Order: sequence, then structure tokens, then C-alpha cells
Amino acid sequence: MIIRMLKIIFLIYFSFAMIGCTQLHKSKKPSAKTKPIPLYQQAEVKKFINTMVTQYHFKHDKLTNIFKHTKIKKEILNKIEHPYEKAPWYEYQQHFITQKRINNGVKFWHKHATSLRHAQKKYGVPASIIVAIIGVESAYGKHMGKFKVINALSTLGFKYKKRAEYFRKELVQFLLLCREKHINPLKTYGSYAGAIGEPQFMPSNFRQYAVNFNKSHSVDIINDPKDAIDSIANFFQAHGWQYNKKIALKAKLKHTKHHKPLPKMPPQPKFTLAQLTKYHIQPLTAAPSHALANIIKLQGRKGPLYWLGFHNIYVITSYNTNIQYAMAVYELSQAINKAYLHSLHHKKIAKHTKKARPK
Repeated sequence: MIIRMLKIIFLIYFSFAMIGCTQLHKSKKPSAKTKPIPLYQQAEVKKFINTMVTQYHFKHDKLTNIFKHTKIKKEILNKIEHPYEKAPWYEYQQHFITQKRINNGVKFWHKHATSLRHAQKKYGVPASIIVAIIGVESAYGKHMGKFKVINALSTLGFKYKKRAEYFRKELVQFLLLCREKHINPLKTYGSYAGAIGEPQFMPSNFRQYAVNFNKSHSVDIINDPKDAIDSIANFFQAHGWQYNKKIALKAKLKHTKHHKPLPKMPPQPKFTLAQLTKYHIQPLTAAPSHALANIIKLQGRKGPLYWLGFHNIYVITSYNTNIQYAMAVYELSQAINKAYLHSLHHKKIAKHTKKARPK
């Protein structure tokens, strides 16, 4: 009897408890969605602002206001994870070496022939290489980037952990550049990586290597092609460009029974052409046997393609470290040079024909 009474009391107590929980659940309002912390209030950004204030004497309020208007862009993070350079060579090559880019390169060369001659003479860098760089980087100034540089560098500097340190350093350089050149950092556009102008210089390169063509105004690689041309030439000269030296040569790999595996290539040319013969690599055109080169292996549509890369091809990689980029610049420069010389020949013939016509 006592046990039965205890069971009844427990059931009554449990029922009331469940009713209470149900009422509590009904009366509880759904929690509001947590708002993300604004960029300028995030710990890393606050630390960055404080560093800029203490080390470079920026105004705290001014920087805070800039970051209030700065946005993190997911599109930028997606683009940096899927760069063109990850494509195989036969696809990458087709993207940059097109008839349209060659034709526009010839037009650019004719339009800026005086500036290109000046840069080639002063810095020892071929006009064709300068034109090809501008062609690859910005399609001769037509595509200089759709992203605000402050958004690009902040997105990568604070949200892209793989290379955050590098992009934060570039963000520092960008803010210093804007202060020096009286540029509005909220109105400057560039690539998804924060590169600026016709030559697509990163801010640190802009500050260090951008030069003024005629000293008549502040250096401007965004709106003045003359400054862009001289700045590219200055960059390559500073990185060791060797005047009138070979850049790359097509090569072939001879298959033999005793084929030795190709050695791992160092970041700079290390082997003489004579040494490379033991790996059965031979240039398709004559070159001095003592010349230093590396083997460049590219993925062709039907199999591997081989080149010998000399010192100057690795100077091009100082602009972009990917060897496919350097090879695209080189091949485009060769195509533009050939087309430009051809156009000069036709102009010369047309000029003589016009003179020879009877009046």
C-alpha cells in the first residue's frame, strides 16, 4: 500500500515538472542571431592599427575610420586559392598568348615607341619584355583590377592564414604609399592580390621601384604608361637583368637505355650546358657550352615540353615566382617582337610606295 502511494506521488510530481518545463520552453524567446564583430573592432585589426600608430605615426582615429569602411571579400579568398598558375601549361599558355594580346602589344609599342626606346637604352631591358609584362599584367592598361586594394590586402592579411604575414606587410606598405602620394586608400583599385596600375606592382614594389619618366609630376603607374614602362625596366635592372643575354631556349630530351633522371632544379641556373648533356638534354639552337642554365619542364597537351632557362628567365620570376608566368611573358615577348618588326617592314614598304607614286 505504501509503495503504491509513493508511485502515485512520484507520477503526480513528474507530471507537474513536465508541465513546468513545457511552459518554460514556450515562454523562452528564440535567441537573436549573433552579429559578427566589425572588422575595425577585431583583435588582429586593433593590434595592426596600434602598430601603425606607434611605428609609423598614423592617426588612430583616421585609421579606425578607414577600417570601418573596409570589407572582407569571400571572392578574393576564392580567387587566391584558384590562381591561373595551377592550370597545366597548355591551358595557361592559351590564356595569355593570344592573337589579340599580340596585336594589342604591337599597337602599344607603336604608341609608346619613344618611351620604350628610352627605357631599353637606360636600363638595358628589351622593349619586348616590358610590353609583354604590361600585356600579361593588365592587358595594356585595360584591366587593372576591380577590387579596392584596401579590401584585397585586408581580406588576405587578416583572413588568409597561409600568407597572412606577407599581405599584412603589403597592407603596411599600401597605407604608407597612400600617405606619401596623397592617395585615398578607399578609392584605389587593383587586383584581388592588391597589385596596382598598368604593371600591377604590389605596394612595396610601387614604393621601391616605381620611377617617374620625366620628373614633371609625382610617379603615376596607374594613369601614365611612360611611368609604367620605366618602372618595369627599373625593377628588372634592380633584380639583375643581364643586357643582351639569352633568356630561354627550346630543348629536347633524348631517350636512351641509360637515361638518367633529371635533377631537382635550384632557384637559379646552376648547370652548364655541357653538364646537362649527361641528362641527355640538348638545346634545339646553338648556345655556348659554358652557359649556365636550368631545365624547365612544362606540361604540353601531348606530353612534356623542355626548355633551357638562363639567368634572365629567373629575373622574370622575381615579378611572379611561378615559372609558367615567366615562360608566358617570354613567349609573348617573342611573338610581339616578331609582329612589331613585321609591321615596321610593311610601314617602310608603304612609305616607299607612296613616294614612288607619280604626282
